[in-house]
Parts: sequence; structure tokens; C-alpha cells
Amino acid sequence: MRRATLPLVAAIALATGLAVAGEAKTPLGKWMKPNMGTPMAGQDFATLQKSLDVVAGKVPSGSYADWATIAKNGSAAAAKQDLSGVKAACKGCHDKYKQQYIGDHPSDPYP
Repeated sequence: MRRATLPLVAAIALATGLAVAGEAKTPLGKWMKPNMGTPMAGQDFATLQKSLDVVAGKVPSGSYADWATIAKNGSAAAAKQDLSGVKAACKGCHDKYKQQYIGDHPSDPYP
């Protein structure tokens, strides 16, 4: 019995951690879930392209010099149905700007 309990406990802990980590901290994050996350999961490239175009057109105030370029690269990848290119653009933007954006724009409306 004890061996069966350990994997169950580990699975519950992992799921709980992912749920907490996945909670959006800003209106932009809340917008991203249905407009980027769901289309990404379903490989809906047309919606991804439109959403990335919206992101490219809404550069936040402050120090976000590459924001539009990264989003436009993601949009171009979506136009080619290049999922790895879209993911790379998303990762690049998140790595570069996510924490800064959360700090600078925690309650800015989006889009």
C-alpha cells in the first residue's frame, strides 16, 4: 500500500504546483490564456497570428524595446504554421519581459 501512496502524493503535489504557477497575475496574463494558450494547444494558427498581432500593437510603456519585434516574429511563424517558431517567440518574450511586466503593469487593462 505504501508504494502506491507515494506516486499519488507526488502527482497531487505537482498538479497543485502547476495550478498555482499557472494563475495569471495581470490582465494581460488573463487575456493570454484564452487568446494564446488555448489556440496554441489546439494549433489554431489563424487565432495565434491575430493574437500576436494584437500583442505587437500594444507595446507597454517603459523599457520594452524588443516587444513588438518578438510578437511580429511569432505572428510570422503562426502564418507559416510553425509551432516551434511560435513557441520560441512566446518563450523569448516571457524570458525577457514577463517579470518586468508584472512589476511595471500589474493592473493595466488588456487588450
